[in-house]
Amino acid sequence: MAALGLVLTLATLIIVLKAAGATAPPDLSVRLVEARPMGDQWVAEVEVSNRGDATAASVEVEGGTAPDVASATLDYAPGHGRERLSLVLPARPGPDTPFRIRGWSEP
Repeated sequence: MAALGLVLTLATLIIVLKAAGATAPPDLSVRLVEARPMGDQWVAEVEVSNRGDATAASVEVEGGTAPDVASATLDYAPGHGRERLSLVLPARPGPDTPFRIRGWSEP
């Protein structure tokens, strides 16, 4: 009986240690959520999604086409989370407007 208890304890410990050490790095993507006018410009509200386990800090987001490119920095994108930010563009953004993640740092 003691052997069975030892085996179950060791199996549980191995599973917990594997789960604790298995963290996927940030896996970021960005998409346009909404565009609204602001005077003679447009505000593009975008959503940054992180499908990874780890949090990304200082996430740099860029949108538009040259020479009309806007950028902003998101403080953080938590693992398996979503955050929104706004970019101001001179023309109405649409489905073909490119939005990109330019970089991030480890918190």
